[in-house]
Amino acid sequence: MLGGKTLLLSSAAMCAALVPVSALAQETDDENGADENGGTVIIVTAQKRAENLAEVPMSITAITGEALVTAGVSEAADLVKVVPGFNYQQGAFGTPILSIRGIGYADNSASAGPAVTAYVDQVALPYSSMTRGAVLDLERVEVLKGPQGTLFGMNSTGGAINFIAARPTDQLEFGGTATYGRFNEFNLEGFVSGPLGDTLAARVAVQYETRDGWQYSTTRPDDRLGKKDFLNGRLLVDWEPTDTLSLQFGASAWRDRSESQAAQFIQFTPAVPVTPLTQYIADAMQASPPAGDNPREADWDAGADLRRDDEFYQLSLRADLDLSDDILLTSITAWSEFDGNQPIDIDGTAFNNFLVAEHPTRIETFSQELRLSGSVGNVDWMIGGNYQDEDLRESTYTIAQGTNGTIGPFIFSPLGQLAVQNVETASVFGSLDFHLTEDLTLQGSIRYASQKRDFAGCISDAGAGVVGVSAGDAFSFLATILSGTPTTIPPGGCVTLDAATFAPGLATSSLDEDNISWRVGIDYKLSPDALIYANVTRGYKAGSYGLVPAILSSQFTPVTQESVLAYEVGSRFSTLDETFSFEFAAFYNDYRDKQLQGIVLTPVFGPLPQLVNIPESEVYGFEATGVLRPIRGLRFSLGITHVKTKVQQDPQAPAEPRDPFGALTSYVGESFPNTPPWQVNADAEYRFSLGDGGLGAVLGASLTVRDSSPAAFGENPIFELPSVALLDLRFGIEDEDAGWSAQIWGRNVTNAFYYNNVTHLTDYVSRIAGMPATYGVTLGYRY
Repeated sequence: MLGGKTLLLSSAAMCAALVPVSALAQETDDENGADENGGTVIIVTAQKRAENLAEVPMSITAITGEALVTAGVSEAADLVKVVPGFNYQQGAFGTPILSIRGIGYADNSASAGPAVTAYVDQVALPYSSMTRGAVLDLERVEVLKGPQGTLFGMNSTGGAINFIAARPTDQLEFGGTATYGRFNEFNLEGFVSGPLGDTLAARVAVQYETRDGWQYSTTRPDDRLGKKDFLNGRLLVDWEPTDTLSLQFGASAWRDRSESQAAQFIQFTPAVPVTPLTQYIADAMQASPPAGDNPREADWDAGADLRRDDEFYQLSLRADLDLSDDILLTSITAWSEFDGNQPIDIDGTAFNNFLVAEHPTRIETFSQELRLSGSVGNVDWMIGGNYQDEDLRESTYTIAQGTNGTIGPFIFSPLGQLAVQNVETASVFGSLDFHLTEDLTLQGSIRYASQKRDFAGCISDAGAGVVGVSAGDAFSFLATILSGTPTTIPPGGCVTLDAATFAPGLATSSLDEDNISWRVGIDYKLSPDALIYANVTRGYKAGSYGLVPAILSSQFTPVTQESVLAYEVGSRFSTLDETFSFEFAAFYNDYRDKQLQGIVLTPVFGPLPQLVNIPESEVYGFEATGVLRPIRGLRFSLGITHVKTKVQQDPQAPAEPRDPFGALTSYVGESFPNTPPWQVNADAEYRFSLGDGGLGAVLGASLTVRDSSPAAFGENPIFELPSVALLDLRFGIEDEDAGWSAQIWGRNVTNAFYYNNVTHLTDYVSRIAGMPATYGVTLGYRY
């Protein structure tokens, strides 16, 4: 295990030894143009207006679409390769969990609101499962760090990710790439863009990915899992009917039929003491072979169909109307729908201990934003409002044989779960930038948001018993004993018991919250290429309900909204000739009511998940990135992030602090799960000519390093995520005049073994391993 200092020093040494490669994250060389000194100008829209990145007073990582392709970033989870301070974790049910600088939200629900929200051209992808197809034909991606609630709304306490799609062009362009790699992977991607008239232009981009299974069963060596089957597309239409009005229409859709990844079994840890009724479960689990330190080893139930059935659709329309030379009216209307079904085998064994055989989810959202922006003298201003309506329906069908799946003399399976929510959010916001002098600016922004959330949910009888009796029969027996009243639960009925009366039925409640997010800041330009700034920001994440196995209705108690009061100071600097550039930010976050999925100990079923709030905690650290270009064609970049997190107060009863096994503990003094204290992102590239004309070559490597961190509270070594260093290499040849390119690449070339989550839900401890070494070739053409 690497300590922080050892990790940092070894990372720096490895970076210095790398063959030269490019900085993936701080610049773009095409669309943005050049400044008056001939240097590169990077245009971003972090504050909902086009600005030079060098003049934006906040922490932003901006990455070009070309750099994303070079780094092998094909989905939001891959941003960990190129964004300092960014982390990804796969939830126990397969839900992607995104975090920035230690702030994220870990929950098993696909309908759980994130703490880091993604956008495509300022149109929200409000749930992390929707981000799968966002990395398609991009101009760039902007990762905004720290609370972004004043302009981007709630659920961005950690930050926001804005994917900027490549826009339609005023002349015909087309191109694409074809990739073949290990495990028989094919990836085809292409676009066509051009004018449809004097005022109309369109762009179409499509992508298809396929791959054979990369995992193999530890008990059935010829059985494979991990097939990929992903289809993605986007249509953009830009229309300028008049000199003062522009319209941007967007339509995107994707379909994912890939197989869910199986977990790796670590050990048998029964949820409740083994009885003669459940001895066969203990025997089967103890006989299951644990996975070795090989990412390809795993196990799952023989014959289980683990193919996803996920689809996503989104339509958006943006209208910009110049009311005058200084006032702009902007309207953004969007509708999105996610229909998913992601089965997953979580226990990592061939024995049916916990199989989510079906996980249907439907998320439908509508949003409307209207804002005015303009300038008066030395003041830039913006005022607007936003309305969002969401309908969420999520359920599971679980086939399980666990030690805690018993009531009295009965063992039962299968079991259903259901959570239905309707969420309405309305907000108003505004911002002012006072340019006190040409170089000194004061900034302020504020947003008032109100949200009403209605909830209904339960666990339910899911049909005839796979083993023993049905859940309805077993819970009828339990309800009769606890209530003293004969109870019969019909087939398919809710078996969740009311916490007061023990009567089974659907649990319903509502959550009505509001808040005021704000931001104040000051920045000063030391020179055209140097900026210092300081910000204080308050942001909120909305309260929510979870998809939890609620034996009692009290387990559906929602978490209330969390808040982050963030302090940040930072600077940017670059030389006039861009030989060297450097960025630094130090931050401190006062974190209140942090939301997480905790554990409640039940007398019959042992430890079960329940959402909890942590009253007080803190996050602080720094981030430094630098780019060096010592000679023409040669670039080095290095990003270092240090994050320290600490719980300062335990959750309050009845949501007591417990470890994953249900033992009472204290979280005070512990760091957040999946938050490595140190992270390093290094990259270098050397481009050189192969003779006359446009023929050239590129040689590169990148390194991603993360320190060890816990996967759960409780300080149990079995839940430790180890430190890891992942090395990617690439070599390519390209002809700029002819428009073609060819690249040979390898990712995780040392085949380092690592994993991003360790879970315990019933009788097992299992982990989610990262990908092994992959390699391949990519051919590209652009006209």
